[in-house]
Amino acid sequence: MARSEPRLAHGVRLIVAYDGTDFHGWQAQPKVRTVQQTLEGALKAMGLETSRLRGASRTDAGVHAEGQVVSFACDKELPPKAYTLGLNGLLPDDVAVRAASTVDRRYDPRNDSSGKLYRYRVFCSPTRDPLRRRQAWRVGPQLARPDIKRVDRREVAEDYLDVTAMQAAADVLVGTHDFRAFRASTDDRENTERTMRRIAILPGYEGHPQQLAIEVEGTAFMKNMVRIFAGTLLDVGRHRLDVDRVRALLGPAGRRPDAGPTAPAHGLCLVRIQLGRGDHPKAD
Repeated sequence: MARSEPRLAHGVRLIVAYDGTDFHGWQAQPKVRTVQQTLEGALKAMGLETSRLRGASRTDAGVHAEGQVVSFACDKELPPKAYTLGLNGLLPDDVAVRAASTVDRRYDPRNDSSGKLYRYRVFCSPTRDPLRRRQAWRVGPQLARPDIKRVDRREVAEDYLDVTAMQAAADVLVGTHDFRAFRASTDDRENTERTMRRIAILPGYEGHPQQLAIEVEGTAFMKNMVRIFAGTLLDVGRHRLDVDRVRALLGPAGRRPDAGPTAPAHGLCLVRIQLGRGDHPKAD
């Protein structure tokens, strides 16, 4: 007897961008607004029946994304343009579908991800900037390195932070290490070893002298890991920690209280998911 066609026979993969300010993270939760539920509502408004959406990264409340990868199984076969045009016509202004493609109905981007790139933005200024308040953590004189009081000109990120020391500490974190000191206290997973491929401190980011970016690229991450990296590296830039103390955080003896603070969520953006691991079914 021939096997019947599954009801949700068609797989779809989306690349999604969102401003996370008004979302309570990616994952669906009762009584709060999430990216997953918002996308599922738009698909339902298109008259489609789908499986629960699968995201490559469970971004936290307030975290943004340029390249979140999402997949689902669907009851109808539609061209990719139907998803980019159709969904964007139904979605609110703070979330958009950037691209769509066909995949196997069982495809899960978490099993295809070989790495992720995150970017944390910092804005160094004595006054707040309304245009950056949603996407950058402002470092003012009260959060700067101690010798800021001797600096008359406060026009570049280097006036506030020791960028050279930050990069030296970032270099210590690159490689395969036990990063248990850089995870949220609520993250109780047993395997705390991860591989960081690159951590770069980028002063003058996007051509603005007061802006600084911390880019972190790795194979996988734990809860709040990038935000703790950012808080720790800023503490190095403020001369509250030094490179040797950051090095001492690595390994099974590392303790979360000895690292820097968890940087605010609104400065963090999931830039890109690197796909191609291939641990998933292939579309015919």
